[in-house]
Amino acid sequence: DGKLCTEGGGTIVLGSHGDVYGPGGQGVYDDPTHGPILYYHYVNTTIGYADGQKQFGWNKLDFSSGWPVTAK
Repeated sequence: DGKLCTEGGGTIVLGSHGDVYGPGGQGVYDDPTHGPILYYHYVNTTIGYADGQKQFGWNKLDFSSGWPVTAK
């Protein structure tokens, strides 16, 4: 929202959407070709919620606005 996290601000970069539920365990990998990649695990609600059914996801991060935004 344009306010630094150290000043009580913050914006969700990636939340539940569509079949992606509860993304978490995230990290950022700086890919030499594609730039920063946000990776995470999540539950695909069309598959199931059991431990063995967790999925791995990733999205490119775009910082062109000065703040991280997930890109396709």
